Amino acid sequence: MKKILLNSKIEMANLAREIAALAQVGEVICLQGTLGAGKSFFAKNFINSLQEEETEVLSPTFNLVYSYNTKKGEIFHFDLYRIKSALELENIGFFEALKNGICLIEWPEIAADFLPKNRQEIEIKIPTSENEEAREVLFS
Repeated sequence: MKKILLNSKIEMANLAREIAALAQVGEVICLQGTLGAGKSFFAKNFINSLQEEETEVLSPTFNLVYSYNTKKGEIFHFDLYRIKSALELENIGFFEALKNGICLIEWPEIAADFLPKNRQEIEIKIPTSENEEAREVLFS
């Protein structure tokens, strides 16, 4: 497990862009952390770094998934917070997305049994600090 400390939103955006530059179709990136930790902010910067022109990246909290056509193919941004059963994953195209695109998954716990073993896990934590933008990021 690797841990880094980010001191600003700019550093978080740069990290998201660096990871996006390395991402390939079929890759699954699980974003974990409490509400407000920065999962959607990370996803927005990841997705926009692969767009020809900056686009509005919405949080999929209510729609559960949004997809974006990018220079590297389709990116699926899932938010599984409101999913109550793994059976619901089929209804939102989850399994197709795993095979056909790059997947960013917020709140991935409900889908843990269906995720590939070689997935990337990124946990974003808010450290106890006076700096409101600081985040601790753990990779596994």
